[in-house]
Order: sequence, then structure tokens, then C-alpha cells
Amino acid sequence: MKFNLKRAVETLAKKDLKFIQPMYEAITNSLEAGATEILIDINTENLLDGEQLKPKVTGFSISDNGVGFTEENRNSFLELWSETKLSLGCKGSGRFTWLNVFENIFIESEVASEGCLVKIPFNIKYNDEMDISKQTFTKNNTIITFSTVTDRYYNPNFHIDNRILADIDVIIANITQNLLIKLFLLKRDGRKFSIKIRVNQDERQITEQTIPDLNSKEFQITSDITKEEYLFTLYYHFIDNQKNSKKIYYCAHDRTVKEEDDDALNFSCELPNKTSFNMLLCSKYLDDMVNDSRDDFPAMSNKRQANYGCPLLYRDIKPELLREMHRILLEKFPELETLNKEEELKAINAAPFLTKYIKENTDIVKTQKSLTIKALDTFNKKKVSVKNKFEKLLEDKSISPEAFNTAVTELSEVAVAELGEYILYRENIIKALNDSIMDEEKKEKFIHDIFMPQRTIVDNTKEASDYSMTNLWLLDDKFMTFSNAFSDATIKNIIEAIFKNTSITADEIGMNSKKPDLAVFYNKEISRDALVVEFKGCNASLGEKEKAIAEISRNCYILKEKVKEINNVWAYIITSVDDEFEISLKASGYKERYTNASDGKILYFYNEGVAHIYALDIKAVTADAFARNKTFLDILKNN
Repeated sequence: MKFNLKRAVETLAKKDLKFIQPMYEAITNSLEAGATEILIDINTENLLDGEQLKPKVTGFSISDNGVGFTEENRNSFLELWSETKLSLGCKGSGRFTWLNVFENIFIESEVASEGCLVKIPFNIKYNDEMDISKQTFTKNNTIITFSTVTDRYYNPNFHIDNRILADIDVIIANITQNLLIKLFLLKRDGRKFSIKIRVNQDERQITEQTIPDLNSKEFQITSDITKEEYLFTLYYHFIDNQKNSKKIYYCAHDRTVKEEDDDALNFSCELPNKTSFNMLLCSKYLDDMVNDSRDDFPAMSNKRQANYGCPLLYRDIKPELLREMHRILLEKFPELETLNKEEELKAINAAPFLTKYIKENTDIVKTQKSLTIKALDTFNKKKVSVKNKFEKLLEDKSISPEAFNTAVTELSEVAVAELGEYILYRENIIKALNDSIMDEEKKEKFIHDIFMPQRTIVDNTKEASDYSMTNLWLLDDKFMTFSNAFSDATIKNIIEAIFKNTSITADEIGMNSKKPDLAVFYNKEISRDALVVEFKGCNASLGEKEKAIAEISRNCYILKEKVKEINNVWAYIITSVDDEFEISLKASGYKERYTNASDGKILYFYNEGVAHIYALDIKAVTADAFARNKTFLDILKNN
């Protein structure tokens, strides 16, 4: 042998070489030897995995009726990177990758044309040994047996087992996938073939009849380096199996090499009817770039810049590939363009603050959900990036006006989107509150917790303010700027927490027992304003609602009487205002006020020297809040 076999095997070794790769190589060799009948017998070993026996592949034999190991093929076998089958796309090194997976390969070939039997014991120590004996045969028959898995793929002492399961359906699918182009081209040329796979008593076969007919499209890509145009052919077929499988492969020498996944193909959802497809990209250029084990294009993957040795990189090829794929899909599904626009509009209406990022989406098939998820992810990343960039620019004392203006523009875009995100949040809160009207199961607690969760306290006088703990803007945006808020706390505890100089005693009437649902306070230089709220469920009885009239007046009076720092008090009863309750309110001096709600009411009473008190129907709260929010939403949608 004219080379060091061990070094050749190590040179061709790859950490991610598939265990089944030798089978692909062997089938390819058989087909290129003119075989029409190929039989693969797979040897297995049953291993206990939990409580189930899992059969693993331990080796296999492949027999065929090709020309066999003729003198020309024997000489080629002894030569590394032989050019004997170069015209067929052979690298002349496939057999050496066998020894990465199997330690022993035994070849026995009956060559009818030369009247001889050839036996070759091929292993890492092989040194040109061939047993050639003269015999007469009426037909060719070659059997190659692969046995003894290498430690790299199976070593029980180190708990290594990278052998594949002996699942005949999976093996058939993998062979078909890997050799689809080659088998299709053979079928197109009128070649008949049968590849049988046998696992114990189970048998399947691949024939020209099981191989789908492929359509094809040609396109060219020009290299910026060489200015040369390289021809590519994209073969494809669709499968109506409702499995939503989308596969694109870069191929070399009529075999699949590299697969693109759904995300890389700009897919985040299904094609109509969950249709599947296979697309296979072929080119003389890819043939030249593939490695010897035909499982990668290292030059295209590892280089940062194209050069004369590798004038096209993945980033040059992929955009053109996706464009062709898109054209093919639109031919197959012309309705996609309209459906995508409809889904885009739905996404923009649902999340107008993400409009810019939704419109930038290049997915082939779009849904409102996929558009929103991807746009939100892009926005969050952009938000962090822009803010970090702006902070660094502020630290740079020599920043140019142009760079500063650009940074401010980017920051403004993010700020507008953040505002939009908040407006959308408000929209959802309004919808949740509206649910309390539609759903009879929504009690007082549900309504209470929307405005502010029960038994919580928020102190915004500290540095780490948290205005998101409340939704007081539902009543009026001016109520967002509070200093202290109490949910379901006694008046005594409220006063002690924020009016430390007020003189009160623990046993004063009402101080221990009275708990306003909400008590909110606002800082001023000399005095404070206060907001007091009482909730009643929409389906509360008239008696419960009438209690609220007395409760809110009493609570406001106690606060006003005991705390001289309090200036104005705004009070709200929030419930459903039906005809009966409206009569009770008007009997207590309440007067109607304007609202955007068509069937919700607002009534007002001024308890002189104590509080401005409103009785709000929840329909009026949601209608007025929605009207205020809609202005912001409309601005965002239009922009």
C-alpha cells in the first residue's frame, strides 16, 4: 500500500461521523458498480433499557450484483484518493471512513468477467493482502461484511454506546433521505434497482418505484471575489402527509450533506394542510467544497471571508436558496401571500408597539402568534442593546454630534415601543375588568385585585418605586403618581405608617376595625390628597351596595377628622349601578355625571368638608379607561 493506512483513517476521522455512514458509502459503491440488486443484512444485539429490550446494530453485510472487484477496482482500492470513479463523484476515500466505525471489514467478490474470487480482509493493519483464486461464475456477486464496532462508538467499560437502534423503518428513511438525489437521478435515467434491508425476519426495500419524482429549479449565484456565476439546482417535492416536515439539504455528489432546520428556513408555523416538503440543493460548486467523508463543507463553514479558494460561503448561498424556496412555495400555495398579510395585520392590531419588528419579519409562513413572539424577542434584545450603547456614549466625552443624534433616535424608538408595550398591558387589564361584568363568577375579590392585590402595601417614597403594583389609572391617570397605597389595611395601621406625627390612641372608635378596600395618598409640600375606594361585586345584593354608601363616607370622615395633613379626599364606590341602586344613591343626594359607557352610570356626591364621592358602574370604568387608552393605541397603529 502506497500510504500509511492508520494515518489516512485518522486524517479522515470526524468526531460527528454518523454510525450509519459506512452503510451509505457501501450502498453508493454498489450503485456505482452498476448493481441492480442490493441486500443489506443487519446484525443486532438486544440490550435491556429499563424494562424493554432495545435492539442495537452491531454490524451488517451488504451484497450486490455489481461488476465486483475487477482488476481496475482492486488497483483503485489500494490507492488513497483514487481517481478511478472521479467522474461518478467518488472521492476515492470512502472505504477508509469505514474503519472509523468498524474494526473489521471482510470483502468477498465473485467476478464473473475475470473468472476469479477475490477475498480482502480489510482492517487498520491491512497491507495489500488479497486472496485471488481462479473460479468460474455465471454472475457477479460481492459481499462486504462489517463487524466489531470501534471503541469510539461502543465501549461498555466507559459507558459509550453510539450505535443506532435496529429500527428498520428509521434506517430505510435515513438511507432514502441521504441518497434521494442519486436514486432519483437513477430513476430518471431509466435505471431499475432494488435495495433490500433485512433486520432479523423483518424486510423492507427501496426501489425506483418508491422514490418520488422531483421537480427542479435552476439559479445562479455570482461571487464577489471571482465575479464568476455558479449554477445551482434545487430539487424538490411536496408530501401530503399532514406531518408539517420541512427539510432542505445541501448536497454533494448526489448525496445529502448538511440539513437546514425550520428556524434557519424562516419557518415558525405550518404550511397549509400541514404539507411537508423535501428540497435538495445541488451544484458542482458544492461537489468541490465537500469534505472526504461527505458530511460537511468545512471551507464554507470555517472561513470568515470568501476567497479565491472558496468564493462562496453559506451566507452567500443561503439568501438565494431561501428566495427560490419562497418562489416555489408561492407557486404551490398562491394563497400564502394573502394569508401572511392578514396574519401580519392581526399581529399589529394586537401589539401595535411591535409594528416595526412585525413588518421586518421574513418568515415564509406567518401567524399572529409566531409574528408576535418573534417581534417581542427582537424588541427585547434591541432594547438592551440600545440602552447599553447609549450609556457608553454618555461616558464618552469626545462623542460626535452625529453619533449622539443617532443614539438618541434609536433610544426614542425603543422608548416609544416601551410605551406601546405599557399601553397594550393597560388594554389587557381593561379587558380583564370587563370580564367581571360578563362572568357572574367574578366576585368582589377579582375586581379588587385588578386595581391592587388585597393585603399589599406600596411605598413609592423609596428609591425603588413600584407603580406597577396598582392599576389606579383605571379611575384616572392622575392617580398613578401616588406616594403610598394600602390594600385592605386598617385605618389605624395606615395612619401610623405614614402620619407619624399624628396623635391617636389605639382604642379610638373605628380606628382598629375599619378597613377601606383601598387607601391611597399623594405627597404635597404642605398637605396630602387621599383616594379611598370601596368595591362590591357586580352581583352583590342591594343591601350590600347600600352598605358601601355609609362605609365610604365613614372611612373618609375618620381619615379627614384624625389626620389634619389630609387636604382633598376622592372616594369611589365601584360596583354595578342598576336601577334599584341608582334610586338609593339619588335618595342620598348623588347626581348623575357624564361617562363614555352606553349603559353604565356614574353618580357624584360632595360630602362638604369631607370628600368628593363617586359611585361608578364597572361598565363606566372600563368604557372611560378604554376611551383614554384608545387614543394612544390609535397613534401607535398609525405610526
